[in-house]
Amino acid sequence: MLPGAVFGSNGRPSRHTLKRMPNLTLTVPADAFDAATRQRLLQAVHDAAVRATGLGPEPAQQRLCWVMLQEIAAGHWLCGGQDIGARAIPCQIEVRIPQGVLDARQRADYARQLHEAIAGCLPSEDTRVLLGSIVMTDVADGHWAVNGQLWQVSDFVRSAGYAHLQSQAAPA
Repeated sequence: MLPGAVFGSNGRPSRHTLKRMPNLTLTVPADAFDAATRQRLLQAVHDAAVRATGLGPEPAQQRLCWVMLQEIAAGHWLCGGQDIGARAIPCQIEVRIPQGVLDARQRADYARQLHEAIAGCLPSEDTRVLLGSIVMTDVADGHWAVNGQLWQVSDFVRSAGYAHLQSQAAPA
């Protein structure tokens, strides 16, 4: 049985049933990375998110973390009014997480881990500078809908296994 799954009358998981949190959208310039580096980048960001948020160790719990890569076409991203793609790799990460999952220290650690995850994926021969921007958005309790149902942080704690918040878990 998958934690966070809803099952139909046939005993099989219903479509679109897993709760997804945290959600991370990684935006980079198109063709800034080859396919292998993109995969390492996605995995490194996922691993950093799991560590920083305290998601449970079960594979089903870790599948609750979504990391999406978005690429912006050349010439569609300016920094300081200029296309700086030859000298730098701008990278933006938008993190959405239920409010109350992270305190200030955990949030700072999360930002550091995300930046290190990205920097660690850059090929050693790449001389471009990494310009990282991380925006963390707390989704207020009761403002995150899961499969059409509003959830509280206690529901996320129960499904995701956030180790540091188990005292807040709602009964199943």
